[in-house]
Amino acid sequence: MSSNNYNKKEKIFKNFLRPEVKAISPYMGEKDSFKVKIDLSGNESPFDLPQQIKDKFKEKFDKLNINRYPELYSDSLREKISIFLQHNTGINVKSEEIIAGNGSDDLLELIVRTFVDKGDYVLSPAPTFSMYRYFTEVNGGKYVDLPLIEKKFTFKNIKTEIDKYNPKLIFFCSPNNPTGEILDREIVLKTAEYYKGPVIIDEAYAEFSRNNFMLEVKKFSNIAVCRTFSKAYGMAGVRLGYMFADRIITQEVEKVLKPYNLNIMTDVLGRIILKNNDIIKERIKYIVAERDRLFKKLSQFDGWKVYNTEANFVYIEGEKTKDFKNILNQNGVKIRSYNTEPAAIRITAGSSKENDVVLKLFKELKRTKKCRLRGEKDV
Repeated sequence: MSSNNYNKKEKIFKNFLRPEVKAISPYMGEKDSFKVKIDLSGNESPFDLPQQIKDKFKEKFDKLNINRYPELYSDSLREKISIFLQHNTGINVKSEEIIAGNGSDDLLELIVRTFVDKGDYVLSPAPTFSMYRYFTEVNGGKYVDLPLIEKKFTFKNIKTEIDKYNPKLIFFCSPNNPTGEILDREIVLKTAEYYKGPVIIDEAYAEFSRNNFMLEVKKFSNIAVCRTFSKAYGMAGVRLGYMFADRIITQEVEKVLKPYNLNIMTDVLGRIILKNNDIIKERIKYIVAERDRLFKKLSQFDGWKVYNTEANFVYIEGEKTKDFKNILNQNGVKIRSYNTEPAAIRITAGSSKENDVVLKLFKELKRTKKCRLRGEKDV
């Protein structure tokens, strides 16, 4: 087929697409022009699942009837999650207040599809997780940024935007991705009190933090908290997340939930890891200590700003981040970069050895750029 004929057919075919799909590009991530030796770009755990958990899963797997569908809506897993939350938070969580999904991304999109119609507005701070905008726009909604700058991120300004746009949904991410910051609790709760629609709090990184909004679900019927097993639990390759919300929300979201939305292996592995949480807690302590080590060392640099973080990564803003990214990439270290003004990078807290490499290369940046460190002579 000639290129002219192909282009003509492609043009005709695209006329059948929804306008929202036509207007967007698929999420591709950053393309690498180097051989990746250390990947610190995805905020993943540096640890694979403990072998004892894998062994228990293998035992269960041998007994599974793969020819049969899993539970319709993962009722057993939802019950296990509710019991787990009760034990770890002291909150009276009911299984009907839990919805399980293929990672928290699956649930975030499900929420958008439940509430957002064509032309409806969705509000969220910026910068934040890019998929909020993506899910909104692919479903025909309109996305509005609430600048996440101290003087601009106020309840007064959020109230003004709510009154102006009458949104169907508000997203908050805390700890925030990509900055790692905890959002101001008073601002979030004032928003939930004033705004009567759903306020979704994405807590993908909450296990690394001293703060969360779990208790507020019982105080505000319009607050829903989403969490994932991809980060702290080291299950990014499995895809499992859950939402905790008042029955007012879950009974509506369930209408959009696909039957058999979780495969049986994810369901079983989720239940196993909830029963074997102690080793995960130890790993979280390790990751937090490594994150704090990175934050402390990198914060002593005059060439940029390192944001306070309670996630499993550090976010650095400033033009010299471009130089640091180049040095890291040249040595096979992959991180996440942002084409913002000023430029920014995000570095996942990896293993101790991986973080040693980052800090060694930071030392090289200091030497080559002759940049001054605050408070100490060396890293």
